[in-house]
Amino acid sequence: MPVIIIKARSGVLDTPEKKAKAIEGMAAAFAEAAGDPAYRQRTTVVIEEVPSENWGRGGKQVDP
Repeated sequence: MPVIIIKARSGVLDTPEKKAKAIEGMAAAFAEAAGDPAYRQRTTVVIEEVPSENWGRGGKQVDP
């Protein structure tokens, strides 16, 4: 069973609808990449939200 972990800054996926769309899209993309539509139902997607102050890029903390 595939597990996909999405790490995103808190607030990027700010509504339940956006989270549901991300979960659905990731499961569909994996099934397509694997070449087996059955993977869509067997794929687990976890969203981990990281506070902005704990996120950095290019050696600098990103703006909250």
